[in-house]
Order: sequence, then C-alpha cells, then structure tokens
Amino acid sequence: MPDVTKAEIGRRMYHVHREKRVEQAVKLMQQGLGPEWKSLKEGEILVLRHLLQCTWNKIDQKRWDGIPFSTMGMDTVRKMLSYGEGVRAGHNPSPEAVAEIRRILLSFG
Repeated sequence: MPDVTKAEIGRRMYHVHREKRVEQAVKLMQQGLGPEWKSLKEGEILVLRHLLQCTWNKIDQKRWDGIPFSTMGMDTVRKMLSYGEGVRAGHNPSPEAVAEIRRILLSFG
C-alpha cells in the first residue's frame, strides 16, 4: 500500500461519511414520496445527490440529522433540483444555489 498521509485519510473518511449521510437522506426522501419518486429520472437523482453533498458541507451535523427528509414533498425536491443547472461530477453548484438549498432544508428542521 502506498504511503498515505493522515490528512489524505481524513479527507477520504470525510467524503465517505458525507456520501453515507446523503445516501440515507435520499432513501428517506424516496420512502416518503413513495410512487411519486418514480417520476424522477436517473440523472435528476444523481444531480439531487450532488446538490445534497455540496449542501451537507454547509450544515452542522446535528442540524442535518434533524432534517425530516421523509416528509419532503415532490415540490420541495423539484425546487432543490431547480438549482442544479449544469451540476454534475466536477461541476458544483454556485455558492448561492447551495445557500438556497440549505435554506430549504433548514426550513424543515
């Protein structure tokens, strides 16, 4: 195994933790929306995950844990997706878009 610095291990752990927390949030949204979830395209779900990952960075962990993702309606999901224009791997949303998604999420918590 190549030499890996403690800082690099810390970064990797941070990313793994973030991905797990976002995946849990997405699953809760899916459960809450039930059959409505199927109206989302695969690309939209990927963008939603990316938006949530970028927003997770800006929310205190305890506040994130208090967000009731399972109670969000499709209108809220679509509102968050509206900030995802051009977002994909390697292309993050603008700081303004992240701030708006953060505001949306915290209005539930």
